[in-house]
Amino acid sequence: MSKFLDRFRYFKQKGETFADGHGQLLNTNRDWEDGYRQRWQHDKIVRSTHGVNCTGSCSWKIYVKKRSGDLGNAAD
Repeated sequence: MSKFLDRFRYFKQKGETFADGHGQLLNTNRDWEDGYRQRWQHDKIVRSTHGVNCTGSCSWKIYVKKRSGDLGNAAD
């Protein structure tokens, strides 16, 4: 419940300012950033084309993450 209340106190916090008051340093909890980084981690980068029957002139970087477990049957 305290994280919920901390969100309401965010706008009242006063921190050290810099850049003539255009920036502010706060000592806030930033644990949510680790979860965001873990969500977007990848194991390797591969090159692929746009789609089926593509001539290959449009190359894309594909970020691949290894998954464990069964994805199921496509016929289901």
